[in-house]
Amino acid sequence: MRLYRWLLLILTLPVLLSAQSLDEGVALMGKRKYAEAKAIFESMLKKDNKNAEAHYRLGLVFLSNQFSDADEAVDHMEEAVDLNPQSAAYQYGLGAALGTKARDAGIIKQAFLAPRVKGAFEKAIQLNPKLVEAHVGLVEYYRRAPGIMGGDMAKAWSEADVVVGLDELRGRPLKASLFLAEKKNAEAMQEMKLLTANRLKDWRAWRAAGTFFWRNQMSDEALASFEKYTVLRPDTADSFVFLGRAYLQKKDADKALALATKALSLDGSFTAAFDLRAQAHELKGQKKEARQAYEMLLAADLSANQRKNIEKKIKELE
Repeated sequence: MRLYRWLLLILTLPVLLSAQSLDEGVALMGKRKYAEAKAIFESMLKKDNKNAEAHYRLGLVFLSNQFSDADEAVDHMEEAVDLNPQSAAYQYGLGAALGTKARDAGIIKQAFLAPRVKGAFEKAIQLNPKLVEAHVGLVEYYRRAPGIMGGDMAKAWSEADVVVGLDELRGRPLKASLFLAEKKNAEAMQEMKLLTANRLKDWRAWRAAGTFFWRNQMSDEALASFEKYTVLRPDTADSFVFLGRAYLQKKDADKALALATKALSLDGSFTAAFDLRAQAHELKGQKKEARQAYEMLLAADLSANQRKNIEKKIKELE
């Protein structure tokens, strides 16, 4: 009996270790430690190049802002789909990677890639009609693709309504962005007001609303939304950084700096707080302090492009 248990442990150990590695990699991605996650998934693929999930996760890593490598992302997503074509997530991942590649391609290559992008999203929805990301992908496809490639605003609106039904937190900002594209600002704001009215005590709604307003230079509305976010989540550095960014957009460097300090008191290693502090010092004309804050950012897990931009900023402040 003891020998049987020992043999069973030996046989199942590689599977257990693989699952543990996968979980570790996914957890690192959740913390935006993409370089560390990448190393784990690549190690898994060296041991087993037919691991579909590792290919999929590595594809997501290459789609992150830190790496932004659409070619590598497509390669790994194609491997994942070849290994398991019945996975809605893998089909969506392939569509996202192809769409990213098409975004920076020439018109001829876009015409070649477009049907594959749309087809991958449609296949994902066929496999899982409730996969929100795939519906969002179709919205973006229909709104951005020219008519000759299947662009269709009526279909974009229809898909956006589907997203609202599946996930209001994703759907309302999506519909608001469609309204803004048509220069219907009042209708866009109404979508965000509906979101927060329906979810008064949900911090995610206030963060989503604030982010929408901030990205679209609606500073007063962003401030009000992020203030509510900090009330609902006073123990997270994230909420104070978002509020600080809104004040920075209003050119209020003192409040932005105070909020960066508050965020760092809650999480002394929060990269976004260092970035906010650096920008606030820069806005105040405090070059030495801004440079020191940017230098601290260099210790973070950055992409080559991010590191290059920060190093350039530091030189400008010397």
